[in-house]
Amino acid sequence: MRVIAGSAKGVHLSSVKGSTTRPIPDRIKGSLFNILAGVIPDSRVIDLYAGTGAIGIEALSRGAKSCIFVENDRSAIQIIKKNLELAKLQTDARVLSYDVFEIASYLEENNVVVDIIFASPPYPLLEKNSYRDDLLAVFSSLCTKHILLLDGLIMLQHRKTDFAMAPKTLAIELFDTRTYGDTQLSFFKNTIQRDHLL
Repeated sequence: MRVIAGSAKGVHLSSVKGSTTRPIPDRIKGSLFNILAGVIPDSRVIDLYAGTGAIGIEALSRGAKSCIFVENDRSAIQIIKKNLELAKLQTDARVLSYDVFEIASYLEENNVVVDIIFASPPYPLLEKNSYRDDLLAVFSSLCTKHILLLDGLIMLQHRKTDFAMAPKTLAIELFDTRTYGDTQLSFFKNTIQRDHLL
């Protein structure tokens, strides 16, 4: 696992021991950042379920202005910090020990605004309908609280599936999916501000 491009290109990142995290393969990570090449520079990013920090670190290496890493596993948090030091990108990063379902209030209280949200939850969790629906509600909350800005996007990594979209009552819309073997990337956009302007 390495940084593919940018200021930290070629830096090898440490992994978390055990099976609690599932790092994004370099091939898929490269494809993801090719898709987002036009929006990463100067963007503000959140990496949810950050694991090793590989996605957020790749974003920083490619010119993102800042990244907040959200992870609640202690060993993973230490690996994220180590990897940021290896990549010399710790200045533009914050590592938060938080549960994803509690992060919206913290971000709102601290006036955090971002352009891109990455989320890579453990696949088995996301395959539970109740967990998936709760996570989509978190995404919607990040939009209604104006944490994710107008034209911002959310990338959700999950196992290949016919992804059931959120109810129309939520402030997000699925607008694209990309499939790589058994992995799928689903892209959502913020609809609350757009609807408000109509």
